[in-house]
Amino acid sequence: MITPNSLNPPSPWNRLANPVTGICSGIKVDLEPVLLVAHPDDETIGASGCMGRLRNPTVVFLTDGAPRDPGLRSPRATGSRARYARLRHDEAIAALALAGVTTDRILFLGGVDQEAIHEIALLAERFASLLAQIQPDIVLTHSYEGGHPDHDAAALVVAVSNRMLARQGKTTPEVLEMTSYHLRDGKCVTGEFLPRDWGQASAEEELAIQLSPEEQVRKEQMLSAYISQQVVLARFSIGLERLRPAPAYDFTSAPHPGKLWYESLGWPMTGERWREIAAGFLADFEENPCA
Repeated sequence: MITPNSLNPPSPWNRLANPVTGICSGIKVDLEPVLLVAHPDDETIGASGCMGRLRNPTVVFLTDGAPRDPGLRSPRATGSRARYARLRHDEAIAALALAGVTTDRILFLGGVDQEAIHEIALLAERFASLLAQIQPDIVLTHSYEGGHPDHDAAALVVAVSNRMLARQGKTTPEVLEMTSYHLRDGKCVTGEFLPRDWGQASAEEELAIQLSPEEQVRKEQMLSAYISQQVVLARFSIGLERLRPAPAYDFTSAPHPGKLWYESLGWPMTGERWREIAAGFLADFEENPCA
């Protein structure tokens, strides 16, 4: 029998948000996600609990987590950049094994930590190809918030990859976001999205997912698997995760007024330079309908 619901099935977001059968109910939701995260450990920070409540998650890392500048690496890092990248890779495999994610569902796009925006065209093309192959229901990624230039690049890669698929007449997954961190009132804020009055989505469009005691233990174990990152990871809580639909960003405008978090750290990339590169890439993309 054909019903209105069968003709217009609920969107992935509406299925996740359903209070009875959605992701907050404790029932596993039959939706297949792809997570695109900037670095090894970002998936655990933002979505370790969510991964366990969805079907067959695939985790894709935008970069290898190893900056060229040794001064930007973990204090525990020794040796070459290649050696550090291998360490980050191995930590990711170990952490994700705790969540039941097998190695065939852990992929690296090949970007260099801190430099994803410089490789944005290639990374977007690679990710679009993966989406066409996997055909997930949802993509879960970072928000555009000025916390890390690679996080913002991940948001841009996902937005453009979906447009690439749409140009080819292919199905596009719904894009959702997890929390990471950003600068607000002079402090680094974790576990929350930017406020609505900064051009973001409203709190009513967010899901706050309380992790069970078992999920919190697993999240803690996964974070502990990232031995090289323990100093950084100490700032993140383990009890709550948040999801929301991705807003339609203007990547040529600043994500919020004032200084960005990564600018306050004195890193090589600035928000102005990031947006300049993004604007050039988007202009080229618009001019090339075959992209």
